[in-house]
Amino acid sequence: MLRKTKAMDLYKDGVPLPFIMQLLGHESMSTTSGFYAFATLEMMSQVLNKSNIKDTAEEKLWIESNTIKDLYSLD
Repeated sequence: MLRKTKAMDLYKDGVPLPFIMQLLGHESMSTTSGFYAFATLEMMSQVLNKSNIKDTAEEKLWIESNTIKDLYSLD
C-alpha cells in the first residue's frame, strides 16, 4: 500500500511516469500506469475546472425565450 500511495503522490505532483516506473523497478510502463498511476476524480475535476472558460461578458443567445422557440419550431 505504501508503494501505491507514494507512486500516486508523485504522479499527482507531476512526476513523469517513466521516472516513477524506474523508481518502482518496473520493466513495463503498462504496469506502472495500470496499477500505480491513474487519474483520480480530484485530478479530473481540476483539469475540467482549468479548461472551463468562463465568459460572462457575452450573453448567450439560447437564454432568450424567442430564440428557444425559433430553434424548436417546425415553421
